[in-house]
Amino acid sequence: MSSAPVGLEISPQKRRYWEYQYRLMREYLIPLLEGWGVNLQGARVVDLGCAEAGGLVALAEAGAQVCGLELRASRAELARRLAQERGVELRVLVGDLLSEDDIAQLGGPFDLALLRDVIEHVPEKEKALRHVRRLLSGSPAGKALVTFPPYYSPFGGHQQMLASPFRLLPYWHFLPRPFFAPLAWFLRRFDRQPYILTEMELFRKEKLSLRRFEKLAARAGFAVAG
Repeated sequence: MSSAPVGLEISPQKRRYWEYQYRLMREYLIPLLEGWGVNLQGARVVDLGCAEAGGLVALAEAGAQVCGLELRASRAELARRLAQERGVELRVLVGDLLSEDDIAQLGGPFDLALLRDVIEHVPEKEKALRHVRRLLSGSPAGKALVTFPPYYSPFGGHQQMLASPFRLLPYWHFLPRPFFAPLAWFLRRFDRQPYILTEMELFRKEKLSLRRFEKLAARAGFAVAG
C-alpha cells in the first residue's frame, strides 16, 4: 500500500468515507444502472463533484473509462492517492462545474455523467445542467444520474453534517427566519462545522424539490426518466 506524501495525511475518517462511496457504487448504484440497461463495459463516465472518488474506482473496476471533476485541489489529490492504493490510475481534474473552461478540459463526449449530492450545492443549477448536457452531447447513449436530498425532506438542509446534537434533528431547516437566524448564530460559534450553516442558507433560498429539479432539467435539454 502506498503512503501519502508529506502534507497529505489520510485520516481514518477520509478512508471510511471513501469506502462508503466505493461500496455504494459497487453494491447499489452499479446494479441499479445495469438494471436500467446502462452498459458500463467500456463506457466513458465522468463524476462531477467526485470528492474522494471511491465511486469512480468501483466503476473503473467494472470496466468503465472514468474521470472526475473536483472543486477542491486537496480532495482531488486525495482521490488520486486512494485510487493508487487500489491499483487504479485516476484522472481527476480540479475545476468548477460552472466554469466553461473547466468543463472543456474534461473532453467528451461521455456516455454517463454522475452528480451525486452535488446539484443542491450549486448556485446556478440550470447553467450547471447545461454544462452536463454538453458533456453528453455526441454520445447516443448519453445519460446523467443526479441524486440529491429534496429540500422538503427530513434532512433536506444537510443538518446531519453538523457536529453538534442538532445534526439529529429533522426539519429544522424549515424554521422561519426569526427562529432560524438566532439558532444559526449560536451554532456558528459552538459547532465544529459551522460552514454547514452557510450551505443551509443556500438550500433555504433555493428550496430544490423534485418538481423544481425536473423543470430545470427540462430547460437544460434533458428528458427525465421515470
